[in-house]
Amino acid sequence: MDARMKFFLLSEMVGWNVTPELKDERERLLKSPTYQILKENVQEAKKHFSGRAKEVCRSFEKLSIDPKSLYQSFVLETTLDYLALHSFPEYYINPFAVDPEGDCPLDTIGELIVDVEGKEMSVNEIILDETIPTPVKKESIERKLDEDLRDMERIVEDSLKAIEKNRSINKASSLRAFLKVMEIVFFILAQVFFLVLFSVPFEIFFSYVTHPTWTRVMSYVAYGYPILLLLYDLAFVLFHSYHARVREPYEYAVRFLSRSSESVFESIRETKENLYDYLLGAINNRIELKGDIKDFSRLKDAYVDFRSVLLSEEFKKRKTYRLLRSFLLTLSTLMALFFLFSLTIYLLGLILQVAI
Repeated sequence: MDARMKFFLLSEMVGWNVTPELKDERERLLKSPTYQILKENVQEAKKHFSGRAKEVCRSFEKLSIDPKSLYQSFVLETTLDYLALHSFPEYYINPFAVDPEGDCPLDTIGELIVDVEGKEMSVNEIILDETIPTPVKKESIERKLDEDLRDMERIVEDSLKAIEKNRSINKASSLRAFLKVMEIVFFILAQVFFLVLFSVPFEIFFSYVTHPTWTRVMSYVAYGYPILLLLYDLAFVLFHSYHARVREPYEYAVRFLSRSSESVFESIRETKENLYDYLLGAINNRIELKGDIKDFSRLKDAYVDFRSVLLSEEFKKRKTYRLLRSFLLTLSTLMALFFLFSLTIYLLGLILQVAI
């Protein structure tokens, strides 16, 4: 807010009517560099799982840029300034919750911001600052790591809740379970009917296999069914192989967390102590940290892939998944119709012993 607007703000506070000055305030705030920076930073924050990243996103979504007074405009501008400053990765990234397979905007834990007696400093600045007593450095670092540990434990708890929620949905959805069973039953029936077609000694049918007559429906059954079945089998195998591959980390996580969730919490606490020792070593020897932002991540490790749990339904939005699913649904529908058609023609021919 420039000096002119501050004057009108003061005027408003003493009772003057400054309504005309409000007409461009919303547009000014939306076009301000601060708002644009915040808007851009939120897109990056959405990629991260830490509580602070989620809070940045929530705070941005709750913003209502529609001031009804200059005082509200002043408060909004101050809020934007604060949010924009704390929307940078060094403020919200949790070293225990960095995606080890994703791109991280930070290179090192040394870039993370820590509060040191009311002053915000990066870890590297704390390590190299000779004016801060070592006990103060250690206390500030440990307090920051305790916050990150609680945040990571919250991620584990959210994973457990997501698993329980999915179980409840699956138990409640009898229709979904029924459709899955019917899909498998139909797949088996389609293969069995193919074997019956070419193993039962029905001479009339086999005459159209060796000498097709395209004015007879049975010729289309003899050639059309195997071709459509091949395409259907290919779609079925491709889709379910892809589905199993992308869901495997989630399924493993479900099995592991159901049996050994406490060991995960213990392992994360141990990682926190390891990181604390690592940072103490850097403080004692004044070593600037580099290239270690993913070294202590527990988002995906030897125990469980928490990322796969928290994003368990996201894979359905992938282009490959949607393409394969559509391919399978289309061929399943065609296959079901042609199966009924072929079965009817074949049974009529077999029972009546006539060519159809």
